[in-house]
Amino acid sequence: MDIVTARQLWWGVIGLGVGRLFVSLADTLTNRERFSAEFRERMQAADPQITPAMVDLLVTVGAVLGVILGLAVAALAVLVVHQLGKGKLWARTLLTFAGVWLVISGVIALFSIGVVEGAGPVLSGAASIVQAVLAGGAIFLCQRPEAAKWFLPRGPGAPGNR
Repeated sequence: MDIVTARQLWWGVIGLGVGRLFVSLADTLTNRERFSAEFRERMQAADPQITPAMVDLLVTVGAVLGVILGLAVAALAVLVVHQLGKGKLWARTLLTFAGVWLVISGVIALFSIGVVEGAGPVLSGAASIVQAVLAGGAIFLCQRPEAAKWFLPRGPGAPGNR
């Protein structure tokens, strides 16, 4: 059925998103000195009293908070995909909007992949392109007429009531 396949595509999108999250974390920690130097320049323009140790701490805390936030978003996406499988129309709508955003991000990544430097950004861009393809397929499958029947409200005595 279309909804089963769409859910599987969404699991792939979520998995790639978590993978991108950890690639970004590894890239940040690998290039920590460069990020710290750039951040230090910006911060010292605003506050000359800031120390290099404070900047390093802020970079590390920012990376950790980014991972925590990213995992929270992934967990929320898992819950929404689960509700999609239960026939919730709001889940299909929310995933459609998120999917359109992912497709737009993937197209942007496709045209900018030749400009990025380093393995981390290239891997992240490639994953973004694959996410866009999977999300586009999931959106298409959820909008098909056969799938639309899945989201129709059912009466209390209807067979297959979820």
